[in-house]
Amino acid sequence: MSLARFCRKTVAVIQPSQSIAEAAEAMRNRHVGALVVVEDDLRPVGMLTDRDVVTRVVAARKDATAVSVAEVMTPQPVTARVEDSLDRTLFTMRQQGVRRVPIVDAHGRVAGLVSLDDVLVLLAAELDQTAAAVRDNQGP
Repeated sequence: MSLARFCRKTVAVIQPSQSIAEAAEAMRNRHVGALVVVEDDLRPVGMLTDRDVVTRVVAARKDATAVSVAEVMTPQPVTARVEDSLDRTLFTMRQQGVRRVPIVDAHGRVAGLVSLDDVLVLLAAELDQTAAAVRDNQGP
């Protein structure tokens, strides 16, 4: 299955110059645990997770309004291309130890996002359909 059919198309993004307070508000308002940090042209330059905010800002007792996303984000995010397979992307996620991967188009701009949670939902649905097929075909 290609990522173009599977990934989330609506991606929560933020710019590196914005504050951590703005990022936290965006996460709350969008009900997400991560933001893709992008430049004006929508090319990903980093990832910011709720864990980054907690460990690098809150636990360090820094002022979230005075700290920029660029200071806290993880730079150079692992990305996948729209045409990549889900299998390949999962292998990359496992190899790199990440739970979320921005998907980029041919121009390197954000086109979607895939997370381990998304994959679990997909696999659960597939297993449910497989179990139903087995139940329906048990015979007399």
